[in-house]
Amino acid sequence: MKKILALCLSFVLLFSLSTTAFAAEWWDESAGSGETTITGHIYSSYQISIPATIALEYEYTQCPVTISQCNIENGYSVNVYCTNLVDSSIVLQRGNGVESIRGYLTNSEGYSVSNDNPLIVSFQQSDITNGDSTTKYFTMTYDKMGLPGDYSGIMQYSFCCEPISE
Repeated sequence: MKKILALCLSFVLLFSLSTTAFAAEWWDESAGSGETTITGHIYSSYQISIPATIALEYEYTQCPVTISQCNIENGYSVNVYCTNLVDSSIVLQRGNGVESIRGYLTNSEGYSVSNDNPLIVSFQQSDITNGDSTTKYFTMTYDKMGLPGDYSGIMQYSFCCEPISE
């Protein structure tokens, strides 16, 4: 009896063992394959430097704007604009804040900077050699009539890379 029981248990053990089966890969007939085109664009890159302080000492003071580490795309220019003009000028106030005079800008092309034309400097690809630094100058002058003393003001500016308009 023990032998029969051992034989039955052996069969149970044998049938409970699993074997690895490899099935064919499943295929969804509604699936497919294809390809897509990937595109990208590298935009112009540059750094603009304008002095933090410009001391107006002469009748016309040259004010530098430098572009460096630049790679400008064909058909584009980097333009620098004065953004806080009041009646086409920068307001310079005397220390007490009561008296003020006006500062006037002339862009790098020799034209007056105004509310209608706030461009002070424009850099195009042809102005830059091998990505080297390039400096252009705008000019600033100010009213000489007013109470004696020190005057100061803030010139706010913005810059951007824009398509060249013909």
